[in-house]
Amino acid sequence: MAPGDDIARRVDAAQSLLATPAADQARTIEGAFAECSRAIAAAMARLDPASRASALDVAGGVAIFAGAGSPLTQALGVGLAGPVTAAELDLLEAHLRPGGRGSCQVELCPFVDPTLPALLAERRYRVHEWQLAWTCAVPAEPIAPPHPPDEALRVRRAHAGEEDLFFRTVMAGFLESEEVPDDAIALMRPTAFAERHEIFLAFLGDEPVGGGALLWSDGVAFVAGSGVRPAFRRRGAQGALLRARLARAREVGCAVVCSQTLPGTASRRNMERHGFHVAYPKLVMLHPALLDC
Repeated sequence: MAPGDDIARRVDAAQSLLATPAADQARTIEGAFAECSRAIAAAMARLDPASRASALDVAGGVAIFAGAGSPLTQALGVGLAGPVTAAELDLLEAHLRPGGRGSCQVELCPFVDPTLPALLAERRYRVHEWQLAWTCAVPAEPIAPPHPPDEALRVRRAHAGEEDLFFRTVMAGFLESEEVPDDAIALMRPTAFAERHEIFLAFLGDEPVGGGALLWSDGVAFVAGSGVRPAFRRRGAQGALLRARLARAREVGCAVVCSQTLPGTASRRNMERHGFHVAYPKLVMLHPALLDC
């Protein structure tokens, strides 16, 4: 190796993103999210053994199988612990696509080892979706709402037996329609029964208008699955749901709370108002053979 080559290698290593505090933070966040997803797969397997839901530790992350075509079927945290080999990617793909059928989705963080994106490129994976990872410190005291809330608005944890009500309410917000397919509810139902996973409902009077979930692992909490029915927006439900979950994150001993959104969503202003900032972007990579499915 020529002297100049050695200096260039050392400069590259010193400036590598993989050696920064941001990379350490990402490893913690992505690792905790993978563990939360593992808990969902375990709940699905317990509630419906025929689903064959399972989790595989591979390439420093976790491959979650929750059924062919499920948005929960994906690989998380892969490549954050070091180089990824072709053999490891083979194992990952076999787990996500039993029998060679179904989707093969891999989340790609900016701080992964370069071997992973190189392997995905070789196998002709393509960008399917951009995401933003948000984070903030769990506030030591309850956050006051920026505006006086509707006096009829209240938020509480969902009671046993309200799981379908929760998903019907949230999915109405996701789908922008009160017509929520039963199969969509059935697909997501196991998430309400996972360990360290709680669901919250917002009411205006006696009317359920929105909902959101809190999940946590290793001191990191995630606010996820939040939605408000279109007819009841701009009444403070989204902010109230977020504040209730921040308070619960403090109660269960978490120091950091995170979320994932698509870029440019309407919830951005609400996240920033409650102290969140964008920690890093992520890519969802999908095998090209599945893009037209």
